[in-house]
Amino acid sequence: MSKTKEIISIEHTLKEVLKSLSDQDIQEITGKTKSYIYKCADPDDHDRHIHFKDVVALEHAMQRFFQRTPFSIFLKDSLATPLIEKPRSEHEVLSEVIGIGGRVGDLNDSILDSMDEKSSGGTKIVPSEKEQIYHVIQQIDDKLSKIKNVLKSV
Repeated sequence: MSKTKEIISIEHTLKEVLKSLSDQDIQEITGKTKSYIYKCADPDDHDRHIHFKDVVALEHAMQRFFQRTPFSIFLKDSLATPLIEKPRSEHEVLSEVIGIGGRVGDLNDSILDSMDEKSSGGTKIVPSEKEQIYHVIQQIDDKLSKIKNVLKSV
């Protein structure tokens, strides 16, 4: 019998991290085998849960190796979920997706402008331009979080 799963769960996030790291990396980072950590990612196994210190260590490794922070994103999305005040609909997903299209266009413009010879740093991206690019990326991330929240609530 199939089960209804959350769109993004701690178990899903953990499995994505495990796919990214080698057995040896996980052993060195946590002192535990990849097999054991996979067992912690089973939502039906109520006897095994990953320790917070291992999550933090894996998060640091993901940031160092891949410039990604999957557990932080999961936590941010999880904390935002209770803020949903009214029932959402599938139509809101389309609205948010259209909004992402605009933000991606803004990101493209910011990068092209910062690499233009006439920009303040010439073809090199300077800190103020990096800050602007980061700001646009944050807007895209916020839109993605809204889509996840809408999907969780429908």
